[in-house]
Amino acid sequence: MPGATVSAHPAHLPRVSRLLLAWACLGCSATTIHSGRPPLDPAPGYDDRWHSAFLWGQVPADAPYDLAKICPSGWSQVTVTRDPFTLLAGLVTLFIYSPSLVSIVCALPDSSTQLPPVEGYAPNAPTMPAVPLDKY
Repeated sequence: MPGATVSAHPAHLPRVSRLLLAWACLGCSATTIHSGRPPLDPAPGYDDRWHSAFLWGQVPADAPYDLAKICPSGWSQVTVTRDPFTLLAGLVTLFIYSPSLVSIVCALPDSSTQLPPVEGYAPNAPTMPAVPLDKY
């Protein structure tokens, strides 16, 4: 029709707001791996470092990080997350290119004596006082 205008119908606003909220929540997730060593500081150049990958992040674009070179005294945690810019880059390329942010935190030097046991934490470790179950 000549002179017709397109306007946002109020019924579509909840759908659009839900879509925007879902998109915003996608950037709030993070994956963190802890070694069990006490943290020191982020490695120089590895605090929110841009990490390139392809096909929804399944194919890395770079070589793996050499944690022994990055943190000579050992690493404490590695975090992989996204922010609005990395999400936008993925969205524009239909997630063929899927960047993320990587942060590597080095461990305190000489913290090898403070590592958790190899087999994991014992469920009956004496760190917590035992409470008899028959009292409850």
